[in-house]
Amino acid sequence: MTGPEKGEFRAVVPHQRDMDPRTTALIVVDLTRFDAHPEHGFAGVLAEEGTDLSYYWDRVEALAVPNSARLLEGFRVAGGRVVFTRVGGQFEDYGDSLVHLRDLHRRSGTLRGTEEFDLRDEFVPRLGEAVVDKPGSSAFTTGNLDVLLRNAGVRTLVCCGVVTNACVLLTALAGWDLGYDVRIVDDACASDSQEMHDAALSVAHWLGCVVTDTDRVLQELLAASAVS
Repeated sequence: MTGPEKGEFRAVVPHQRDMDPRTTALIVVDLTRFDAHPEHGFAGVLAEEGTDLSYYWDRVEALAVPNSARLLEGFRVAGGRVVFTRVGGQFEDYGDSLVHLRDLHRRSGTLRGTEEFDLRDEFVPRLGEAVVDKPGSSAFTTGNLDVLLRNAGVRTLVCCGVVTNACVLLTALAGWDLGYDVRIVDDACASDSQEMHDAALSVAHWLGCVVTDTDRVLQELLAASAVS
């Protein structure tokens, strides 16, 4: 799903800029203990309800985490912008959490300052890397991502993380709607089923986002770094 098929109809044909590290940001979406650790966050809550998330956790550990870590290292070496997002409540009563997520945040104890709210150990931010905390899904509509990126002159986004059909998709589409060039890294994201993962990426692709993979992003970033 890295390009349009012959004769394929798409709402928008993407305008792809070179992946200049000076104007490109890696958006690492919600690779936190709440969202992306099988022993924390919503894992326990949903397990109590009998929800089978074995596919999700397999993909998180086999693809989303290691490939997002590769992207992170690539951006650090190239000098690109890095933004991590975290989701959960900030007020003690979770009153700021999006109403659709509030019960899940409360039951899992995902409040800023807790272990559940924090990023996984593989994604500890370094000095000069940004963190956007959000009470809902999109880092644009429920976080301050846009002002950070615009002030920094960012024009291209590379999105990875979880969940493909929720926070990743909604962040990517909000960025696309605001005029950013958006790439979503297929093999650095995870959903609860292959069908939901593919459906989300199909929607993004149809609207004009570029669906790509980790190797291709790193190759493009390296090539752009050599001439920037």
